[in-house]
Amino acid sequence: MELVTTIIPVFNRAEMVCDAVKSVLAQTYTAIEVVLVDDGSTDNTPNTLRRLQQQHPTRIKLVRQDNAGPGAARNKGFQVATGDYIQYLDSDDLLHPEKFEKQVAALKTSPQCGVCYCITLRTDPKTKQLVPWARTAEQIDNIFPSFLPKRGWATLTPLWRRSVCDAIGPWKPYRVMEDWEHDLRAGILGVKSVHVPEALCTVVDHDQNRASGMNEGFTPERVRDFFRAHESIWNIMKKNGLTDWSYLQQFSRTMFWVARMCGERALKQEAEAALQYTEEMTTLNQQLSPTRRFRQLKSVLGWRASVWVAELLSKVRSMTSRKQPAYYEWNFPWWV
Repeated sequence: MELVTTIIPVFNRAEMVCDAVKSVLAQTYTAIEVVLVDDGSTDNTPNTLRRLQQQHPTRIKLVRQDNAGPGAARNKGFQVATGDYIQYLDSDDLLHPEKFEKQVAALKTSPQCGVCYCITLRTDPKTKQLVPWARTAEQIDNIFPSFLPKRGWATLTPLWRRSVCDAIGPWKPYRVMEDWEHDLRAGILGVKSVHVPEALCTVVDHDQNRASGMNEGFTPERVRDFFRAHESIWNIMKKNGLTDWSYLQQFSRTMFWVARMCGERALKQEAEAALQYTEEMTTLNQQLSPTRRFRQLKSVLGWRASVWVAELLSKVRSMTSRKQPAYYEWNFPWWV
């Protein structure tokens, strides 16, 4: 049996990580190893992780780093992983017992595919029932460009071939959107996916901090990483000539929204760069740039006041047209 390595970054999650590890050890597919990466925890988590490693010394590896975020922690874990397949798992989520068995089998029967995804459950905030989350119940033919507006699965959903992870390269050390950026790089490489139409994992919602730290809101540091993730993908798209307006139109509007988010938080260098990227996208497709009037407004009012006026006009326009605003205009709950 080929080995499956599960990499779990952990920061101050002494209780929930035990359930996450238990869900891996309970797999019906027995050729497994677990790499726990302590991302500079400051509570009792290091003791918990040591205890787990001592209880399962042949199956669990433990490494530690100064706090650098989940992307950097996954890279640390990947360095010591020896599996033929790679499972990334956040320390607050759960795998179902047959996940590896079903997904390894699917990849073996689909050698042209580099990743296998499955239905992923999450609690509906209205009904409180577990339902398929994001697009995990759908057939996803192409990661790129379909993930550009919104990621189609959660971090625990896919099982990756090790060779594909090598080709994608390291996770970027962002604290937000690092998963979206990672998966789009896979899509740009042309990685194909195979679907197992069964519920094989669950995203667990709770009152503790998420790995991204988005409970604290859009701090300047997280908005900067938000910009960096979008900048990274745009630069790769340009390099590969992926500039078709069918998907670039919405991405350009998203980039314009990122520019306003940066400007509002005094990240002027990032804000100006995001405006430039927006104009690059429209110019490449001979489209009118949405930034012209905003630049005129900014030259008079400055960044923060201009953003406030732009967002207000966006809300007014949406209410008068009875059209639901897009996520990048002023409503953005989907990545929290």
